[in-house]
Amino acid sequence: MRALIAIALCLCCIAPAWAQPTVPSNPPPSLPARDPAVGTTPPIAPPAPDASPEEVGHARDTARAAALTPIVPHAHDVTVPAFLLYAEIDLPILTVGLVFVGARLVRTQKAYCAPLCDRAELNALDRRTAGYWSTGWGTASDLAILGLGVGASTFLAVDEGPLAALNDAVVIAESGLSATAAVTIMTLATGRPRPFLYGEKAPLGDRNSTDAGDSFLSSHAAVAFAIATSTYVTARRLHPTSRVSYGVLGAGLAAGSFIAASRVLAGKHFITDALGGALVGSSLGVLISSFHASPVTVVPVVGDSQHGLGVQGAF
Repeated sequence: MRALIAIALCLCCIAPAWAQPTVPSNPPPSLPARDPAVGTTPPIAPPAPDASPEEVGHARDTARAAALTPIVPHAHDVTVPAFLLYAEIDLPILTVGLVFVGARLVRTQKAYCAPLCDRAELNALDRRTAGYWSTGWGTASDLAILGLGVGASTFLAVDEGPLAALNDAVVIAESGLSATAAVTIMTLATGRPRPFLYGEKAPLGDRNSTDAGDSFLSSHAAVAFAIATSTYVTARRLHPTSRVSYGVLGAGLAAGSFIAASRVLAGKHFITDALGGALVGSSLGVLISSFHASPVTVVPVVGDSQHGLGVQGAF
């Protein structure tokens, strides 16, 4: 659990700076006007011919009040960062994720069958790893997940600079926290004993601990695959025509697989725990990162004397 919290702190150790958006000198007539106070003002429907200026102004004020508040590290290059952050969306996600992570810390019940469980209760696949215990593999999994978080942060910092990297690291952290939150709900609901409870290799204190009933699902696997897939989505947005994103995905999945296998060899999780965590983490890694809009929008440019595509940066 400490390793998971460290990952979140590693990815979003410094909150992105609040910055005022840049107002373009000559915005295209087909795009919404820019408001220096709140970013891009949402467009309103064309007013009726007999609408009074007061009614139009009220409609614009309403749209401005409903607009989200952007968290922007800088607006010098509309192709980076990969994601748009908003105070009304991203701060609540981070808050809920951190609260759910802490749910395991307040658990007081030990596993129902502690200190020794019956292997006959397990399915044939999980029975193969019942009784496993290895502190070495447990340490390896903790170090590997920390390394994965540091590696993702380093890649972003080198690729797009520190400020944009901090912005995008928040989304990756949200993916990991969301995966942990989902896994925590399942873990507390099932109360499945860990594999080391089906043998006597683990110390008696570990078998009687409250953590011994937190087997399903593997939070390490979920976080690892969430980081891997959300970093891939980030890299794909930053390099849409390059194969860099596939290299990032391959490295992330390899690291995630090692972490998941390490948790099984350590006796912390069954094979089904690791597989389930990997699926949940991968799904939320793609979902959370894809949920965030890109700062770049390709819009058609149509006029009496020009045709083509224009790139609109939203900050």
